[in-house]
Amino acid sequence: MQNARAFFDELNKHYLRLLRTEGDLYWATHTGQSNEHEALGAASLSRKMFSADAERLAQCHAYLSMLDTAESSPERDALVSGLRGWVALFEANAIGTDRAAALLSELIERDVDLYARRQAYTMNHIGAEGRRENASPAALRSNLASNPDESARQSSHEALHGLERWIVESGFVEIVGKRNELARELGYRNFFDYRLRTNSGMTPEQLFEIFDGFEASTRDAHQQSLHRLVTEHGEQALLPRNLTYLMQGGASQRHEAYFPFGKALERWAESFRRMGVSYRGARLEIDLLDRQGKFPTGFCIAPTPGYHDDTDGWTPADVRFTSTARPQQAGAGLQGLNVLFHEAGHAAHYANVTRNSPCFSQEFAPSSPALLEAQAKFFDALPADPCWMRRYAMDAAGKPMPEEAIRARVDTRQAFLAYSERRDLIPTYFEWALYNMDDAQRTPDSVLELARSVTKRILGIEGHTNYALATPHPIYHDIAVYYHGYLLAKMAAAQTRAYLIRSLGYIVDNPTVGPLLAEHYWAPGNSATLDQTLFALTGETLNASYLAADCNRSADDAWQLSQEVFRRSERATPSTPRGDLDASISIVHGAQRIASNDESLSALYAEFEAWAARLGSAA
Repeated sequence: MQNARAFFDELNKHYLRLLRTEGDLYWATHTGQSNEHEALGAASLSRKMFSADAERLAQCHAYLSMLDTAESSPERDALVSGLRGWVALFEANAIGTDRAAALLSELIERDVDLYARRQAYTMNHIGAEGRRENASPAALRSNLASNPDESARQSSHEALHGLERWIVESGFVEIVGKRNELARELGYRNFFDYRLRTNSGMTPEQLFEIFDGFEASTRDAHQQSLHRLVTEHGEQALLPRNLTYLMQGGASQRHEAYFPFGKALERWAESFRRMGVSYRGARLEIDLLDRQGKFPTGFCIAPTPGYHDDTDGWTPADVRFTSTARPQQAGAGLQGLNVLFHEAGHAAHYANVTRNSPCFSQEFAPSSPALLEAQAKFFDALPADPCWMRRYAMDAAGKPMPEEAIRARVDTRQAFLAYSERRDLIPTYFEWALYNMDDAQRTPDSVLELARSVTKRILGIEGHTNYALATPHPIYHDIAVYYHGYLLAKMAAAQTRAYLIRSLGYIVDNPTVGPLLAEHYWAPGNSATLDQTLFALTGETLNASYLAADCNRSADDAWQLSQEVFRRSERATPSTPRGDLDASISIVHGAQRIASNDESLSALYAEFEAWAARLGSAA
């Protein structure tokens, strides 16, 4: 038993060191503070090779065989549970041959090189002020959604398509071929098959049975929304430069006063606190603003995941996450809020895993994308919830959002919800087809044409890629064949919301929600599958029909449902919010520390709001 304990403890300590080294370098390079890309590549390779170690896997099996004959005791049972977690990690990351190890090393080098060159690549468009300016992908997408000038929106569209062209001509096509080589060396059909099986525990056939069904069940609602758009605005409405802007109906401009950027932090923290979310003593570092050189989407990493060490007790998490807010741009407050809720949901997950090893609570395999993203997708839907808007959406003077404005947002969102959710199908169908192409057929032009054809099939939009290759997920190694997790997560989140509304009556500001999620979804970490966590709480495994029903619901029905839920929340016995998030929170802008809760949460809100106001006055 002592040898097994020493081996297990060393696994935990060694892996923590690897996670911290890689996490620190990832944070510095992906927030634009460092160019240590080679060091990050080396750290990433070290973690991957440790996770692929066949000798350590054999030792785990040997110790488990020994412990199987030992009498049950708390120490023995904890060791068995922990070692099984390590077996799952080693098996999910197994490499097996020297050739596979060499291919993985080459892929990491190519990945690091592509990312470094991508950081140096600049784009520009005509922004909100009517002049040409450098822009990040987040700024380009925001401009497409909010700028009333069609020529300005066209400039953003061209810049995103230009980025896609740069990607396919800058080594990505060759990387795809190398990824397939690695997968076939390991005995899989292609890289999609390999990554899906090892990271998500499912076959492509199983995944596409779910996705094909969802696509078919939401097709009519989507086509009706496009017909409505064309009826109101003409065929020009379906041009990529017009689509997002017209779907939102100018809502970003009309209602943005009720989502001021300076209040985003307070509204996140108070929403989570009142739902009983605790971060169990974690350190949270949050970098909210978009800037040149920063990763183009929000992300969350846990250089130290939370876990309960058998000897030393609770180890609080060190979690860091970003948003890509642009406070001077229309809709920035709401966009920043959505990303903040999403990444804070990830942080709550990493901070609340209570198993006895960091292998259960980190973001790599065997943690499945769908399991990870389900926690974030549950929370990022809240700012669109009419109940949430009634309680939190206020202008700078504290005036609540009018009921008719809330109804207008519900109507607009519901009219195009099928379109929004179907967009998540595109990267997955695209990647599956991409890795099935023969190497000789895979060229920059054929890859771009593939993206256009998939977009046409799913959305019915001609000559458009839906910017699939301007999204980082298909491009970079660790998040390739990941995007399917978002749609599966949305399905799980819709199922969770439906269950909580049935059982609790309401969700927003319900202090029972956080503890329920912590017990059933977060505590097990990756020792439970998404299906198992869903069954533990809702009594059923993943069921896509809840999200499909949301997409197919009329605006009137969606409004009536929200009215009933709000009435239940108003009738509920008022309860005192639980705790103060139990986290040490720092808000940063790169290396600059903006605000903290060292004194109190209210002081954090005030410091951040004052900083945001200074940003606005300097614009």
